[in-house]
Amino acid sequence: MLIRHRAAAVTATVAVSLGLVAAPAGAVPEPESLPVLPHVIFYKTTTMAPSLTPVELPRVPGRLDATYRYQGKTRTFDDYLRRTSGRALVVLHDGKILDERYFAGYTMNSHFNSWSVGKSITSTAVGIAVGKGLIKSVDDPITKYLPELKRSGYDGVPIKHILQMSSGQRYDESNYANVTDGATGTTIRMVLGQPLIDQARQSVRRMPSGKKFNYASLDTFVLGRLVTKTSGQPLAAFVQNNIWKPAGMKNPTPVGEDYYGSAIAYASYHATTRDFARFGQLFVNGGVVNGRQVVPAAWVKEATSAQSAQVANGELYDGSVYGYGYQWWLGDGDRGDFLAVGILGQYVYVSPRDNVVIAQNSEDLQADTNMEEALPAFRAMADRITSRD
Repeated sequence: MLIRHRAAAVTATVAVSLGLVAAPAGAVPEPESLPVLPHVIFYKTTTMAPSLTPVELPRVPGRLDATYRYQGKTRTFDDYLRRTSGRALVVLHDGKILDERYFAGYTMNSHFNSWSVGKSITSTAVGIAVGKGLIKSVDDPITKYLPELKRSGYDGVPIKHILQMSSGQRYDESNYANVTDGATGTTIRMVLGQPLIDQARQSVRRMPSGKKFNYASLDTFVLGRLVTKTSGQPLAAFVQNNIWKPAGMKNPTPVGEDYYGSAIAYASYHATTRDFARFGQLFVNGGVVNGRQVVPAAWVKEATSAQSAQVANGELYDGSVYGYGYQWWLGDGDRGDFLAVGILGQYVYVSPRDNVVIAQNSEDLQADTNMEEALPAFRAMADRITSRD
């Protein structure tokens, strides 16, 4: 059952304008106190019910650390966690918890905002809709299913390009301190009463789709809208019934909405760190839970690999090793690992080769800088676990 809540718009405005602040250029990556807690719910929500038969995560006593080289220096995972203002950590191997830590008053029962980790959840919902035949092909234009976006910047854009953050929209998410553009502007306008779908209708295309990676949270809203229209269910209900319950999530999970009932599909899945880890384990297992294929195996493979040249490793940003799948960040090299990543240091790292999942929730004002270090830090932990160091 989905339970609805409402939070004050004043809180929302303060949280968005103060909490979504990118680190200043050249900032020293040391932990800082946030002016507001980034995991406070500041919008209307619907709550997804947990599974009646949650997947248990047996706890193995102990604690892990690992060393790695980054930018010419030897570093430790413990130091990485401190510098990234880590607030929660769950490390899984073979579905068992090898390390679990909480800081600053948070506990295993605390709910953390997914922020853009939610993009990977929404993408998974699209994959399930494809598997059910609700969406014929990701090569179809989005307006085949969302005619309300005709004459917008999304008119005729293939679903695949939207999944790849290559929709060609005029959308700048390079600076979260910019209150008029990107996810910050989108969310502030939503809080002040503008429906998210109206913002999508008003989108303007800057270039042909499929040519260039341009990270745009509005793309993921459109994907969530696609799931809603093709399934006939609110996004939260679809995720609850097709991901959250079948994957064995243990805790109720609020999901943000605008005031008109449209899901904030690009963020705002408020889950426990253990449930974020369970989501990662779903992908370690190739989409299978207790013998049931929850996510189509073909989708798991396709979504976690670069399907086009503009999203190949090293092509996204200058100096970045990452590639991009369908709303998943891809590690470089041949390890086959990938991550769901959210602002302020939210991560779900998945290494099917190592059968390792690392879920981290943070309050990191230098998250943009530290994202490049997260990959070698997580890989060092995976190597430590599997004795590949």
